[in-house]
Amino acid sequence: MNVNQFMLANLPAIKQIISQLQKPFDSHAFIERFKKVFEKDYVELLSIYRQNKSHQIVHLQIGNFLSRNQEKLGIQKQGKVNSVTVFGIVNPNEQWS
Repeated sequence: MNVNQFMLANLPAIKQIISQLQKPFDSHAFIERFKKVFEKDYVELLSIYRQNKSHQIVHLQIGNFLSRNQEKLGIQKQGKVNSVTVFGIVNPNEQWS
């Protein structure tokens, strides 16, 4: 199962994560919470890509899912902001409300 399929199959839980985030939030904040809620599944998603930077691929797909499903998720893009990645690096990232 790829990231998009997993997130579609778990749409109610994805909406629940979003409802618990402080607004506005960025994709990194969503991913941090997603990793905690779906820890085992997150590791399995990373293992699908068994290569360097697999986390970047998975995180990009999570961000793409948020972008493609804004209406279903009740969110809206607010533009790019700088935020800290899971590795402590500051990168531009999408902000959502």
